[in-house]
Formats: sequence, C-alpha cells, structure tokens
Amino acid sequence: MKSWKAMIAALGVGAMVLGIAGAAAADPTNAKKGEIRTIECDQGLGTLTIALNGNAKLTPGLVTTSTQVAVPYRSHIEASFTPTGGEIEFFVDDIEKPAPSNGRLAVCTFHDEGPAPGGTFVLDGTVWISYTPSP
Repeated sequence: MKSWKAMIAALGVGAMVLGIAGAAAADPTNAKKGEIRTIECDQGLGTLTIALNGNAKLTPGLVTTSTQVAVPYRSHIEASFTPTGGEIEFFVDDIEKPAPSNGRLAVCTFHDEGPAPGGTFVLDGTVWISYTPSP
C-alpha cells in the first residue's frame, strides 16, 4: 500500500510544478525536469502551460508561452488508487511553506486520471502560487 501512496505523491507533487498531473501517469514516480503540465488559475491567469524546472516538491515552473515563472508555496492533493481487482484506496497530501509577500498570488487547480502500475488513479489538486508579472 505504501508504494502506491509514494507513486501518487510523486505524481501529484513531484510531477507538478505546482500540483499538476498529466502524462506522468506512464511513470509517475519519475517526474523529470522539462515535463509540461497544464493548470487552471484565478487572478486572470486562466490556463497556464508550465514546464517543470526541477523534480523536488513545490519546485518553480516556467510558463511556456511567456517569461512568467510560477512558484508554488502550498498544495492540497486528493487522490484515489484502485488496484486491479481490488478496493479503492484514498490518499490526501498537503505541503506548505510560508506565502511570499510579493502580492502576486493565485490559486490553481488540476485533475488527472488514468492507468498506473497495478491499477488506476484519480488525482485532484489545488496549488497556491506566486507568479512573476506577465511581460
């Protein structure tokens, strides 16, 4: 059971600059620098496509369509994993560090689901970010 929790955590946190999941479902424990993710944000930011800038928890991401940077400071992930032929299992993960004081803060959400080693997963999350101004 702990291995799927690690997988979901890696998918939900490591594979999200900010909490984003997606194509990492093929190998969610191997989130890599340069992966591309999509999130929906408030504060007029809308849909952002982000390139991961590392593989640590809450690592910054670069917006692919501009020079903006999104820096996560908090995430909340709710996930479920259903092993093949087994019962659904639930997982919640929260990570937080102090919010920056720059005033450019937004809340973003994401959703992903699909196959995973040994079963299927569903992942929903919220990530709080600080962002650089748009050029």
